[in-house]
Amino acid sequence: MGGAGKKPVGAEAKRQLREQEEARKEKGKKEKGEERQKGAILVDEKQLLNALSSMKAITAHAVARSVGVKVSVANLMLKRLEAQGIVRRFGGYSGHYVYQLVDNRAK
Repeated sequence: MGGAGKKPVGAEAKRQLREQEEARKEKGKKEKGEERQKGAILVDEKQLLNALSSMKAITAHAVARSVGVKVSVANLMLKRLEAQGIVRRFGGYSGHYVYQLVDNRAK
């Protein structure tokens, strides 16, 4: 039943709150930029092929786990390897594909 209302905030307090919010937003932008920088990982192709040779069914999640990259990066690597003819897609659906190494001796 009606209590003490909120005290009005003075102009000085409003200005301080705005400055704090702007500082938080700037800090967030800097951190996001650093994350993008960290995401650029170079993977040795020999290391990738060694990891793939030990797998029966090659998926983006398995490659990401074994090589230590994000799933999106692993998916791009698999697409690139497919274009080069090193792996071929033989199963999966809706973007979750299963790959296998192409036997170069059969060619």
